[in-house]
Amino acid sequence: MEMNTKKQIEYLLKITDKIGLIEHCKHQQPNYVEGWCVDDNARVLQVCLRYKDKSLEKSKSIYFAFLESAYRNNNFYDDLNQDLTWKEGFETGGEHCGRTLAALGELIKFDKQFGEKAKELFDQIYILIKNNKYYWTRVIAHTILGLQFYRNEEIDFWAEKLVEKYLTEKENNWYWFDPDMTYDNGRLPMSLLIAYEQTNNKKYLEVAIESLDFLTNLILNKDKYFFSFPGNMGWFTKSGNRAEFDQQPIEAGTMVEVCVLAYKITKNEKYKKLAILAMDWYKGKNILNKSMINKKTGGIFDGLEKNKVNQNQGAESVLSYLLAAKEIEKLVD
Repeated sequence: MEMNTKKQIEYLLKITDKIGLIEHCKHQQPNYVEGWCVDDNARVLQVCLRYKDKSLEKSKSIYFAFLESAYRNNNFYDDLNQDLTWKEGFETGGEHCGRTLAALGELIKFDKQFGEKAKELFDQIYILIKNNKYYWTRVIAHTILGLQFYRNEEIDFWAEKLVEKYLTEKENNWYWFDPDMTYDNGRLPMSLLIAYEQTNNKKYLEVAIESLDFLTNLILNKDKYFFSFPGNMGWFTKSGNRAEFDQQPIEAGTMVEVCVLAYKITKNEKYKKLAILAMDWYKGKNILNKSMINKKTGGIFDGLEKNKVNQNQGAESVLSYLLAAKEIEKLVD
């Protein structure tokens, strides 16, 4: 199932400058007021590794240098301001650290040019995560994704932490890791699927599938058969809140990734169908019946609002699409 992503790769390069990948856009124009962030420059390295596109290869050193520059004074910063100063008030050990470990793990495994430097940076950031006072579920999940390629003997420690959080929150009508279901949700069961692959511990598989099926049940509109993801105007909560808007592309992308992996492991055809359905969300099979793909620019629109599509086309949106498109190609027609 080959995807044509040439326009999206071209768009990604258009919103890259000599500093790195720019975080936000006003429509398709880079919004320098918002600056650059570690999260996006980590994920774009994963895109570079998975696509092996010559035009992306030339920018890989820019993205990696950005990550290196974010580590200073035993801290790992997240946001670089327009005036090229690092934003204070960030949380060392936060989600940007986990996302970076996930990308660095792939560099260590698959990239000879940056592999050794990636190990050094991985070790520095890993210490920050382990020393943090609170382990967020998504930080744990991203850490596991990185550890599958480097120091994988430590995966059990983090997988047990995630299972512990799951069992703490689990109730008769709530099979999730947190009291709220917010964003990038598929990443949580996905990390336990990876942990199962690495350790063969069936407990991780059981929790991964139970939580993934619960997530799917909540977000699947069974009557019209499309995904309707938790909206950032209130999310989904254990208490019963179900915010429909604004829905973000990262949700569709993560669902593609986790369902392709679930299909690979379980061979259950339903996950293959769900992966394709999640990819179709970008094409217009969603609550507004609107395409999220700007065919002219190659950008991906930032979200579904109550009555319209958000016309901004930021980095996270196109990254989510590209990562999902590469995974969907693994499905055989």
